[in-house]
Amino acid sequence: MINNSNIIITGTSSGIGKELVIKFLKQGNTVWGCARSKNTINKHNYFHKELDLSDSNQVSEWINYVESQTNKKIDIFISNAAVFTRKLNPLDSFDAISETIKVNLIAPMLITNMISKLMIQNKKGLIVLFSSAAAVINEMQLPISLTIGTSTYASSKSGLETFGYIIKKELDKFNIKVATIRVLHTPTKLSDKLSKKEVKILKSKFKTDKFGSTEKIFKAINKLHNLRQIPKNNLFYDKLKK
Repeated sequence: MINNSNIIITGTSSGIGKELVIKFLKQGNTVWGCARSKNTINKHNYFHKELDLSDSNQVSEWINYVESQTNKKIDIFISNAAVFTRKLNPLDSFDAISETIKVNLIAPMLITNMISKLMIQNKKGLIVLFSSAAAVINEMQLPISLTIGTSTYASSKSGLETFGYIIKKELDKFNIKVATIRVLHTPTKLSDKLSKKEVKILKSKFKTDKFGSTEKIFKAINKLHNLRQIPKNNLFYDKLKK
């Protein structure tokens, strides 16, 4: 069980991020969270920052602040925040495409870059990246209506999985554990952009639903923390039906 740890979680105003904050606080941890919106968690030992993850300067300032408040001891980073604008690429805007890549891929990379330096000094740490089934959308044989408009989001999540795979190899020797959890579907504002019919079709393509609730994700993170070493394949996911 994770306790007495300093934890950073992105995207904590609602959904999985908010629920994880509350669960980790109940276990006796201190949590720093961020979102574009104001704080929705009025709990002891939770510290909220209203910021835009697509702005690298704001990200850097926030992490530096958390570093100063924790005496350079950040134990766990959970990359949860994501944006999903469902539009055909030719009809999308430069700003929207750029924002998706910055929030979903670049921000986790930048935060990992900063936090891993502290973890190396402390000779331990856990980094958990949240991916999506969209990363393997090309393997699902989905109806075209379910795939169009997802090119930027799916690409950002596929890139995040590659980053997680390689950064694990880079940080292994420093006793820093890196894992990527590919979430199939959980009810959130983000997933609400899929209709009930689309969600049913998506789930029907998989054998299992290991991370279908915040409670399941929470338990998975605790298990990862308890492992002496993350497996060589550090991607945890639901298997597709053949």
